[in-house]
Amino acid sequence: MTAPVPAPAPASLAPPAPTAPGGPGGPGAPAPDASRPEAPAAPGRRTPSISRAFAVAFLVIAAALVAGRVATWVSARRTQANMIELTDRLERLERFSPSPALKADVAAMQELAAEVGDDAIQAAWQTTIIFAAVLVALAVALWYNRRRLEQPFAHVLRALARAEAGQYGERLDEDQPEEFGMIARGVNRMAAALGWRERIQEQTARLLTALNAPHQPNAPGEGFGPALGVLAGATSAPTLALYQPQYDTNEWAATAVLGATTRPLARDVVRELVADATDVIQYDAAAAGAVRGRLQLAPAGPGGDRGLALVPLRSRDRLVGLLVALVDGELSADARAALAHAAPNLAIACERDSAHQHTRRLAVQLRQSAQLLESQNTKLAEQHREVSRLNSALDQASRLKDQFLANVSHELRTPLNSVIGFSDLLVTMASAESPLTDTQRDYLETISRNGRHLLEFINELLDLSKIAAGRLELRLEALELETVLREAADSVRAQLEAHNHRLAVEPPEPPVVVTADRGRLRQVLLNLLSNAIKFTTDGGRITLRARLDASGGARIAVTDTGIGIAPADQHRLFQEFVQLDATPSRRYEGTGLGLALSKRLVELHGGTIGLESQLGQGSTFWFTLPRAAPRSQGA
Repeated sequence: MTAPVPAPAPASLAPPAPTAPGGPGGPGAPAPDASRPEAPAAPGRRTPSISRAFAVAFLVIAAALVAGRVATWVSARRTQANMIELTDRLERLERFSPSPALKADVAAMQELAAEVGDDAIQAAWQTTIIFAAVLVALAVALWYNRRRLEQPFAHVLRALARAEAGQYGERLDEDQPEEFGMIARGVNRMAAALGWRERIQEQTARLLTALNAPHQPNAPGEGFGPALGVLAGATSAPTLALYQPQYDTNEWAATAVLGATTRPLARDVVRELVADATDVIQYDAAAAGAVRGRLQLAPAGPGGDRGLALVPLRSRDRLVGLLVALVDGELSADARAALAHAAPNLAIACERDSAHQHTRRLAVQLRQSAQLLESQNTKLAEQHREVSRLNSALDQASRLKDQFLANVSHELRTPLNSVIGFSDLLVTMASAESPLTDTQRDYLETISRNGRHLLEFINELLDLSKIAAGRLELRLEALELETVLREAADSVRAQLEAHNHRLAVEPPEPPVVVTADRGRLRQVLLNLLSNAIKFTTDGGRITLRARLDASGGARIAVTDTGIGIAPADQHRLFQEFVQLDATPSRRYEGTGLGLALSKRLVELHGGTIGLESQLGQGSTFWFTLPRAAPRSQGA
């Protein structure tokens, strides 16, 4: 008796897990892989191991039952033989000692032994019949279970072989009883999940190939066009648009569009639509119209009822792009999964494209800056050449000036000294025999005074020239400040008496020794004292004071009760050839070089000079000098 050939199980295409759009062989299905092995044919497959287990169990049970029956028959025959032997012994016992009572007992015992032997044989036959019935029942059960289990397991094995070979389309019949239906549903779900995963991997590979394809460097977003084509095939979306932020215009613009026309979006619109979302935002056909209006997205084909999906593209929690998809009807679960799986790769590509564009902008700015710097360097080189030429001209002019001043000083000093000397000589040679008239004496004194004034002007001009050229050398020495102050006061004694001024000298306490050039220090003091005498009304008071300042240096000040200086004019006093009253009818004489020369001389000593004055209340001109280093005890 042979088992009937099993009929093939019906295929079902209704898996519980989501599959790619289009089904097997559609746009979302993976291309066949020639490297995968084909599923082996069912007839060549060996019997499932569970059938062999049932056969072995049947043989073991049968062998055990046969052994038990053999033992039963052996025991029954032995019992029958023992009863016959017992009967023979009882007969011999009766013949050996005949007795009526013993004869009756022997007859009873013989009858009992015969019954026991017959019962043993009858029990052996009964158990043999039961054994045969059980063996037949086991054989029938083995045949039935083998027929019932072999076919479903063969279908399961073929389904697993197809899944191993990459063929996920055919499904097992799930309407089978009990455990086989559960096994079929599990295998179908596994095949559907594997198929879906392979399709997602295939779509991701195509997307990465499109994103990494080489494109023109001057065309931003060019690499996203093929990527949108891949997504359109995976989601069946007729319209796709990819927006990226444009930092130059502070807007969001579409860098890749498929099947629609777009316009730039304000940042507020994108912020309101996306907010903090990280997953796909889905709108049904009723709500998609308002969102599409805000996006200013116009599909190229007929409108119809279309759903809309917004896919935020984030990189490190920063929104770097926005993918908009329009689909016919509602967005399916597979299309949503495809968009969600594509979002990370698109976000990386958007960030890479943004970084590339930013690098290009920086390169352009750097090139422009380099060109501007080169232009400025050219201008600077021209200006440097011009400055060099002007410096050369200035050096030549300075040399000519120095030569001119040297010649003028030599040519002017000699006659001036003669004029001053002879005028003084004429005044001193006057006697009672040959007296000078008042007019003659006035003329001679005027000649002497103006000559000295002109000689002083020439000396100051030469000193300024030497200081500017760096050729003025100071003969520094340790000077007791009080001695220098009193010498300067004695030098202006005649001027003080001419204007009826009072001069108070206040030397420092204790005495202070400074490091200075005696002649130049005296020149500074005479300039300040002469100005104080000149600009103080007759009968005024002048004070020459010296003190130690906070830094440890000496501070010398000349204070008068003269006309004072307005604050607006004080900054001009130490400039060369500057006089506050520059009108032709000015009241006070002067060249405007005294204070400028004094400032230069003080600075050469390492000090500073300044003033404190109020208009109509007098002025105080002060300057500082460094103290001399104390001498050691052994010096």
